[in-house]
Amino acid sequence: MSSQPMTEEERAAFQAAALARLRNPPERVVPDRLFVEAAVELRIQEYDVLQRLTQQDYNELMDEVVAGTVGRMTDERRTELHAGDLELIQQRVGVGVDACIARYEQAQQPLRFVRGDRVVCNIGGDCPWASGSIQATHEEDPADPTGQTVLPYVVKIDPPEGRLISVPTDEVYVCRAEVCFGQREDGLEWTSYCLPPPAAKPAAKPRRFAAGDRVACAVEDPSDAYSVWAAGTVVAVDVTLDEATLYGEHVSGGGAAHTLPYRVQLDSGAAVLAHRDEHWLVRDLALQAEGQRQGAGGARCLARMERREVAEGEWQRVDHQTRQVRSCAPPESDSEEE
Repeated sequence: MSSQPMTEEERAAFQAAALARLRNPPERVVPDRLFVEAAVELRIQEYDVLQRLTQQDYNELMDEVVAGTVGRMTDERRTELHAGDLELIQQRVGVGVDACIARYEQAQQPLRFVRGDRVVCNIGGDCPWASGSIQATHEEDPADPTGQTVLPYVVKIDPPEGRLISVPTDEVYVCRAEVCFGQREDGLEWTSYCLPPPAAKPAAKPRRFAAGDRVACAVEDPSDAYSVWAAGTVVAVDVTLDEATLYGEHVSGGGAAHTLPYRVQLDSGAAVLAHRDEHWLVRDLALQAEGQRQGAGGARCLARMERREVAEGEWQRVDHQTRQVRSCAPPESDSEEE
């Protein structure tokens, strides 16, 4: 249906009304921001009775909730708070405070690993796990624009990946200790995830142990979440395995050969492979007793250099990589670290 053209009288009336609006614009509605801030502050105090929020988080939460409430009131041309505004303020404050407290508590939880620890991480894809080193702990998640999410770890994956990854949770199905594998049926598979690429292998150097030597090997504990030192005997040095043996159906025609430093027969009966000749995987049993290597509550026995008392007033410094033992002065305090 077509509209009828305006008459001269209607056109004149329309122009007069438009001119009046230009000369007398409607008064802009400005909500009382101070009143809104007082309402938000009251809700934060009610929700955070113990005043656990940091000053920065408190200010950011205030700004966010106040701005959202004032914006809503402005859009609806209101100057006074309604019941709906108060409900929305309470909801947003509750969510914000809970998120901050959860982040604080997560940061206070003792992590299984520390910076520099060697781990194997779930990265997905055809080769779902890869070895690497912990670069940082308790890092803000760059993918979260609110800054509320804290990552337990940032890990640099070994070459050829050579990239930083975010570890979202401190769970064994995401991140686990790099150890000598073989206690479980999938030991070869786990060993394959930790092998350096052939081009990245260092020049040959004398092995630290020989066949028949008694050693302590880093292996999984029963939970797989932590690791222990387990006694065993070196039964083979420079163990050669082709990729078909390591990777099974993933490689055709045998593939390149990998030389692993040791095969160790544990006293428990299992045989494990040591894929690197490093102190954090294999140690002299005379210098490293069986026991916890890395456990709950921050228990750790991983340092290369160790100072210990062998008799009253007699101290030694042990280098677990070179196996050298030297006399040394006692530590200045029980809490002194190497």
